Amino acid sequence: MYRFHPLGGPLVQFSNDFRTAERLKAKTDFDGGLVFSEDKLETNTIFQVRIEKKVGLWSGGLEIGVTQVDPNSLTAETVPRSGTEMRNGTWLMTSSTILHDSQPIIENYGFDLEKLEEGDTVGLMRTKQGALVFFIAGVSQGVALSFVPADIYCVVNLYGKCAMISLVNVNLSEQSTNTVEHVVHEELPQHPELGNYSNTENNSENDKLRFHTNFGPLVKLSNNQRTAERRRPLEEFNNSVVRIDTLIHKWSGSIEFGLITHSPESFSGVADFPATLTVVGNGTVIMSGNGVLHDGKATNSPYTNFNLDQLQEGDRIGVMRKSNGNVIYFVNGESHGVATNISNGGPIWGCCNLYGMAAKVSIVVRNEREEHNLRVTTRNPQDFTTPSSVMVNTVSAGDELMFHPNCGFHAAVINNGRTAHRPESTNDFNHGVVLTNRILHPSEMFEIRLDKIVTKWAGSIEIGVTTHAPTSLDYPCTMTNVRSGTWMMTGNGVMHNGQSIIDEYGQSLDRLKVGDCVGVLRKENGNLHFFVNGADQGCAASHIPDNVYGVIDLYGQAAQATIITHSGINSDNNYTSDNIEDSKSVRQLGGRSVSGESMFSGDLKFHHLHGKNARISSNGLTACRPNALGEFNAAIVVSSRALKDNELFEVVIERMVDRWSGNIEAGVTMIKPENLIFPNTMTDLVDDGIVPTTIMLSGSSIMSGGNTITNRYLCNLDCLSVGSKVGMMRKSDGMLHFFINGEDMGAAPIEVPSSVFAVIDLYGQCAQVSITRVGDVSLVSSQAVDSLSFPFNDTSHRFSVCCGKNIVLKNNNLTATRIRHYNNALIFSSAPLDFDETFEIRISEINSKWTGALMLGVTSLGISDEYPSSHIPAKLSAICSDTWFIKECAVYKNHSLIRDNYCVNLNRLCVGDRVGVKISQDGTLRFLINGEEMGCAATNVPKRMHVAIDLFGSCESVLITSTMKAMTTSSKEGLDTNALAESALSVPEDNSPTQPGPSSPNTAIIPSTTTKRYSSPLAFSSNHSRNIELLNGNFTAKRTSGYQGFVFSNQILQKGKIFEIRIDQINPKWTSNLMVGVLECNPERIQFPFNALGLKKACWLVMGDDVFRNGIRTSEKIGVDLNTLKVGQTVGLMVDSAHNLHIIVGSMDNVIACNVGSRCRALVVLYGEAEQITILGKEEEKELSLKNELTEKEVLVGISRSSIDLNPRKFCEYLDACLRFKRSLVIPDAFFVPTEPTVCFCEPCIKSRGEKELIGKQGDPPVEYTLPLGWVRFPINIIIDNLTSSTSCNQNASGAMTTSTSSLSNVLTTWHVAYHGLEIFRVRDVMDCGQLIAADGETACEEEKDEKSDNAELIFSNVLEYAAIPEFSPTHSFIDSRTRKRLDARVALQILVQPNSYKVGSPTHPMPSRLLTEGGINLDNIQWSTKEQGSTHVSALLVKLGGYFND
Repeated sequence: MYRFHPLGGPLVQFSNDFRTAERLKAKTDFDGGLVFSEDKLETNTIFQVRIEKKVGLWSGGLEIGVTQVDPNSLTAETVPRSGTEMRNGTWLMTSSTILHDSQPIIENYGFDLEKLEEGDTVGLMRTKQGALVFFIAGVSQGVALSFVPADIYCVVNLYGKCAMISLVNVNLSEQSTNTVEHVVHEELPQHPELGNYSNTENNSENDKLRFHTNFGPLVKLSNNQRTAERRRPLEEFNNSVVRIDTLIHKWSGSIEFGLITHSPESFSGVADFPATLTVVGNGTVIMSGNGVLHDGKATNSPYTNFNLDQLQEGDRIGVMRKSNGNVIYFVNGESHGVATNISNGGPIWGCCNLYGMAAKVSIVVRNEREEHNLRVTTRNPQDFTTPSSVMVNTVSAGDELMFHPNCGFHAAVINNGRTAHRPESTNDFNHGVVLTNRILHPSEMFEIRLDKIVTKWAGSIEIGVTTHAPTSLDYPCTMTNVRSGTWMMTGNGVMHNGQSIIDEYGQSLDRLKVGDCVGVLRKENGNLHFFVNGADQGCAASHIPDNVYGVIDLYGQAAQATIITHSGINSDNNYTSDNIEDSKSVRQLGGRSVSGESMFSGDLKFHHLHGKNARISSNGLTACRPNALGEFNAAIVVSSRALKDNELFEVVIERMVDRWSGNIEAGVTMIKPENLIFPNTMTDLVDDGIVPTTIMLSGSSIMSGGNTITNRYLCNLDCLSVGSKVGMMRKSDGMLHFFINGEDMGAAPIEVPSSVFAVIDLYGQCAQVSITRVGDVSLVSSQAVDSLSFPFNDTSHRFSVCCGKNIVLKNNNLTATRIRHYNNALIFSSAPLDFDETFEIRISEINSKWTGALMLGVTSLGISDEYPSSHIPAKLSAICSDTWFIKECAVYKNHSLIRDNYCVNLNRLCVGDRVGVKISQDGTLRFLINGEEMGCAATNVPKRMHVAIDLFGSCESVLITSTMKAMTTSSKEGLDTNALAESALSVPEDNSPTQPGPSSPNTAIIPSTTTKRYSSPLAFSSNHSRNIELLNGNFTAKRTSGYQGFVFSNQILQKGKIFEIRIDQINPKWTSNLMVGVLECNPERIQFPFNALGLKKACWLVMGDDVFRNGIRTSEKIGVDLNTLKVGQTVGLMVDSAHNLHIIVGSMDNVIACNVGSRCRALVVLYGEAEQITILGKEEEKELSLKNELTEKEVLVGISRSSIDLNPRKFCEYLDACLRFKRSLVIPDAFFVPTEPTVCFCEPCIKSRGEKELIGKQGDPPVEYTLPLGWVRFPINIIIDNLTSSTSCNQNASGAMTTSTSSLSNVLTTWHVAYHGLEIFRVRDVMDCGQLIAADGETACEEEKDEKSDNAELIFSNVLEYAAIPEFSPTHSFIDSRTRKRLDARVALQILVQPNSYKVGSPTHPMPSRLLTEGGINLDNIQWSTKEQGSTHVSALLVKLGGYFND
């Protein structure tokens, strides 16, 4: 009789002589209820408990198992609070999962313990064979583990809902030492869920046919009494009355099978069992050989031309008695007709005699899959002449390896056994297991070629070996579910009997393409090797048995595979390098060979090593904290490999709990997972302070080595919720960027080395995450890139400040957010739309609390910044002027419905979706959703319409993603102030005329007053085919394998702008060459076809000298032949203003298509010989813009044109170090002038430029200033709008600032140059304002500030050495990530000061000694000061690194 051990969890109280255990405080605590058995578990004895009390406050329930931990060795302090904390040999059943030392090893085992009610019983038993079996309400759940040690104690965890249990004595009514599993014969309690429960695939477990426990003396039962075998089949051939699993060919004769009216209970002893069934004289119908014996007499002989002696291993025989008494036999599912008739209406038992060759049989459950196998394996009688086992031993070396016709339910074998496929691969993804027709010889390669894939599914082919014969295997849905005798390579890992033994083994099989090959080979020494495209992936396992079959699983994408025949490979030779080379020549598909080189490195997954409270599942793609309500830390997970440069590692939060504070933390570490001692939180790690080993984002703080670098990062992880995405990327410049929902949050203020691992800390509320992109090497999706906006990107549209009363505008009027209620949230564009100008927004926040959704349209209402907000109505339809808009899926004009079912319902839009509107030249109104045009919504729409948006209902925030059309200034009377301001951010066009081509003889010269706004350079999109690798900042594309690869431009082609590429590398082993064209649809929405002509939607393509439209040839011999291109030659594409598509090869310019769309992206197919291409224009355009840039402006800001040489030095290490420091300040690039060069004033650079004048003059009147010797100058955009657009600023200015005096031209020509030193942490605040501010952050823009109040005095100087003394610009320690030097960094600002707004005086601080000796400027007047806010403009950031030149 079992009792509980006196030592238990801290909340356990025992009673009833230690046979009852109760968890105290069950309504306030969910754990602390661990109990042990006092004695060790006895073999073949059931330890069973009954649930006495449950509470409904918690999730989880009773957990039960065994452990090798002796409870006598524990103390009250060392008893774990939960069963999942048990280690050192503990097997536990929790819910329906079996854990070993807290690691799940079997899922979906048995009945779910959480569903048990009060009064239900749970037990376990260790059989004498060592198997562990669990019992629910006395019903065996089957073998959970095939072996557990003998010296074990029982352990029960009163967890969650389970509050009290009691031990229950079990009296086995019968217990056979020959059975592996035992069924307790008790009356089951009335439990609705247990009544329908099945521990196998059939839901009628209790009604299944089993062999009776009374059987012949030489019989042994197993498999829950569904398998019978002879104990000594080589010594005896009869005395075995009880599908054929085993045949012994020593004997003649075989199975005898039929019906018997004698109850098995009537055979009271061994002596009562007959030697064979045929000697029973009455009450029997037995089929033996090909005849039927009734009551021991032959009544139907021959019954059929089929003989039971011809049955092979795996064949099936069945018998059925119909209601009319007819007895019918079935062999392999086929009826052989009526054998006889039994008129006895009493009970009848099935009987079987394991006679002669028949040594082992099993009862088979006939279902759809089994019937499928039976149909495909039906043979003719002559096929049974040679036993299969004999064939295996005597097969010749030339006997071809093929697939066995027995296979999974969704698979089929074709092509004379050489090919296996899933016929309905688009509708199903599993049940595709196929085995070889014979056992593999030692050192024989079993290799297949992938013929077809279906990209609809995840996962791909799996391959391995198994000891199960194809005729006896109960085919599973996936081969990794088989728990015995099986070794499989799946993904890039290796599994043995359903458990992972190697997580990172070789090239991922999920990356294989059509034509790729994968093989498996068992060497003579028992080692197992896998091969991918002929490349040995190394030893995967050892001690593999001799008799194994090859097996593949056509899973997921893998839809068809063919066996590759290797000639000359037998048991006497190994699979050598010569064999491998020979096999490579076989791997051809469509006239191409497949390289054996690995195309991709391992997929990004979670590493199998992790924090103690974390768990990894879903093949390494999901990480969770299982006990999230009881533990909040120690759940750190790391990526399976180091991140590549510009590779995004992103996870999505799938589950959160409200019990804790804090949330997910993310970052990178240099420490390999194998060397990492996982702390409770990753921010606890401390590095040496020289090289940062771990950088983490926690909340809004960036931390390194346990120290906070900054606590003002642009996002806060603590605010994320379920569905939010967090990503991190180390860019090629060494900076770490974090991404939230695909949006770049900017660089972290610290450089990180290469080869870092991604780190996720499932901390606090975050309980589960999954990887969203596996092995996807890209910057970020193009949709996310298109949406990135910065505060000073003046090319963007803006929202008008006139908006609804519940709207708040942010981000320089790029973002609009509704802060309360569900309406009064109208917003408008700041300017009316031009024809063919698209205004687009992206949804950034959704609140499911409200119904309704975004509404978008255009209105003739005269919106301006001065329009009174009180006149703005509460909703879009209430606008008093003509308004066209979309509501849900319909188009309205004012209150009237004009078109129904126009587009997708806007209620279905999610965060990240984009909606746009435009008015075409013909006056038609068109809407766009996620870049796709929905067609004409209305006609005769007036021009000069403002965009109107209603953030109604669930839509709470939107962000503008579109840009305005390039502004062209005609030859009117001069340029206005806005045009001058915009010229600071524009690049002048080349005024030289465009060289006329054949199709444009009268190309117009662009006027000199025309400007185009600066935009990011045209590069390749990160959306490309899998065999393409992007290099050189996405300006170079390289095909890494195969014979074709698709790439697209990352932007829509601008009219009149040439997209030009150069061929860098060709491979002469292929034929044909590059293909180019345009695609009018979003490339993210297409599925890459098998060949380029499969692009059937809005595609123009040039192939050779032919032009194709949507895969159909439209013209031939266009004058250029792309197949003749060589290395160094260029190809260009251009869409002109008349919507004609040009192809430009060398000096040849041909029009190949007319009336192409206005939103075309370039398409390039690296086909055949073409293996690498580069986009031209990046460096060339930059150099051209620099040559034509800033003639007057450079002089005005203090740098003469003669002082700038475009290439003064090939490389300046000091400039490079200053660039690294500037990046560490995390200042967005939009603050800086992209077209103005960064200038280094170190001594070598000054000498290389030949500069002699170190003092300049500027202003009205001219005032001298010193050049920034030893500093690096980064030019900054001079912002005028932040003053002139703010009424309060104008009111608080000194009076000298007017619209005319603050124009850019006036500032650049008449204002004086000076310098201002400041602390590093204040740089961003000053740049945000664009002018000097006091240390407390006050500016003239502060509302309601008294003009006569005593403002703080701002100090600056025309001498940089004085402005940057330590009192003004203190040094900051900076460790250069490249040189590892510790440098003293200082910053200063170059400013433009309004004349007569400042006073000059003598220095009030000590001057540097160097300044006293050099002279050149009157030092008595170098301290300038002012109290007039708004009288300065910041023009450049200056950086100096002390100690770099050992000065």
